[in-house]
Amino acid sequence: MHMRITARTMKTMAAMLITCLLLPSAVSAQEQQITEVVITGNERISKEAVLAVVALKPGMAFSEQAVNEAKQAIQAMGYFERVVVGTETEDAGVRIVFDMIENPVVEEIKITGNTVVDTEKLLSLMRTSVGSVLNTNTLLQQDVPAVERDYREKGYIAYVTEEIGIDPETGVLTIPILEVTVEEIRVTGNRKTKDYVILREMELEAGDVFNREILMRDVRRIYDFDFFDIEAAEPYRLEAGSDLGNVVIIIPVKERRTGQISIGLGYSSRQRLVGQAKISEINFRGRGQAVNLLWEVGSRTRGTSYEVGFFEPWLDSKHTSLGISVYNKLIFRFTSDVLGTSGDVDTDYDERRQGGSITISRPFSRTTRGFVTLRTESVDTEIDDLSPSLSVISQDGSVTSGTFRFTNDGRDSLQDPLTGTYSSYALELGKASFRSEADLESDSAFTKYSGDLRRYFSKGGPREDLSERRRVIALRVMAGSLTGNVPFFEQYFMGGAETLRGFREDRFWGRHMFLLSTEYRFPLAPSLGGVAFVDYGDAWGAREGFLDIAAFGDDLRQHSDFSPSLGYGVGIRVRTPIGPIRLDYGFSSEGSRAHFSLGHVF
Repeated sequence: MHMRITARTMKTMAAMLITCLLLPSAVSAQEQQITEVVITGNERISKEAVLAVVALKPGMAFSEQAVNEAKQAIQAMGYFERVVVGTETEDAGVRIVFDMIENPVVEEIKITGNTVVDTEKLLSLMRTSVGSVLNTNTLLQQDVPAVERDYREKGYIAYVTEEIGIDPETGVLTIPILEVTVEEIRVTGNRKTKDYVILREMELEAGDVFNREILMRDVRRIYDFDFFDIEAAEPYRLEAGSDLGNVVIIIPVKERRTGQISIGLGYSSRQRLVGQAKISEINFRGRGQAVNLLWEVGSRTRGTSYEVGFFEPWLDSKHTSLGISVYNKLIFRFTSDVLGTSGDVDTDYDERRQGGSITISRPFSRTTRGFVTLRTESVDTEIDDLSPSLSVISQDGSVTSGTFRFTNDGRDSLQDPLTGTYSSYALELGKASFRSEADLESDSAFTKYSGDLRRYFSKGGPREDLSERRRVIALRVMAGSLTGNVPFFEQYFMGGAETLRGFREDRFWGRHMFLLSTEYRFPLAPSLGGVAFVDYGDAWGAREGFLDIAAFGDDLRQHSDFSPSLGYGVGIRVRTPIGPIRLDYGFSSEGSRAHFSLGHVF
């Protein structure tokens, strides 16, 4: 019996044969499973720690992608120099072997190139430690950024170089640091001022490690000279130096007029018609020296007044400064102010002071400075229509003294501080020879103690933009006391534009003095500012003869005990080429007064 095989039958049989041949392979591929995951080559890093990051477990389906992801996860741990993967096919599935080489153990950490930050400080910032297997992730992603960030926070610029690495033989981990160094400092825009006058005031010098905070202090100090226009101040620039790691600092400035010559006539309630000639220069010959000459005569005063002064900021390389003043001038006590009314006492009393002073100072640190001042002067008082009650204050004589003063100045600007603290403490030892009201000669030694503390608060910290203006709260505490017998004119006086506003000038006097002042300063326009102020203080403890002078009336009655008075008010500040102009209007228990002067009170 014969079976007939057609073409269609042949095709069906061929398809079945191919299916039978391929079926074992397909089933084998679908059923291929991971039988074991093996970790080898690890010595200090535990098998469990490695398996914890590997997403492969026996019984899971095998795939090349999963194996590659596991390898990357092990490498991402950072502990291994190299990871090699091998697979072994078994009857039951696939055995996966991860063979690895651990990084060396860190036996020593050596930081090189650091000169401004201590090694111990940098080591404390690192998580990598001696005795552990090097973890490159921790080193490169945490330790290196922490080191560079610490430099930035201190104002420096520094980098960990590409030479970072560990010696596999010794286990010494070397972290080389490149600190950016100042190659040169250039000042541009100064035509009159000598370069050295500016550069000698800078703490940052060529060869120093660059520090942004120090540079900002230096730039602010440059503008404190008042030689340059702060409104036109441009930020400093950094340019690449000749070598890697070097930087050139460019400081642009625009000079302002520093010299003045004025001749004019004026009128005051105290002196009536006044003629004045004044020459001043705070940047003489572009060398930072200051000279001034003042000549003044009033139609109702005893002759002329003059004053000659000279200041040399740098006598030597240690920044020793010298100031000299010679004068023959009139001092008016109890004067009325801008809108006040004049009483008899305003036109009756004056002191002619003839003499001079010399001051030498030297810095102890960046913010501290010491001063020694020698002063000698003769004083001739005059009271028109002298009455017996006024004779007690008519004390002619001479004073010679030496003053030792110490200051600590941490303000961000001398001209217009926004933040910081200033303190000054002085001790004056002197001798006064004077003629008393009974025409008796008196020689007496005296000692004066005084202190002045100022504090400035504003949001934002020290200014970086030199022309920036903000709201500022300024506080001042000032106190003084003297021992010994002194003439009337050598006491402490308080009242008026510079101390206790709202009261007439020199309203209170005595052997002791205390003043607490606060101001709230706020900008109104680019060159205009407003002020609200409160003054609280007193001068007291005058000798008995100075307490109750009948000719002065109740308006100038004094007291022997501390009896502070309060003055308060508002004012404006106008920034001009000759400096800030100040106009304050104060209120007190004795009425209201306007006070006109130059510069801030403190």
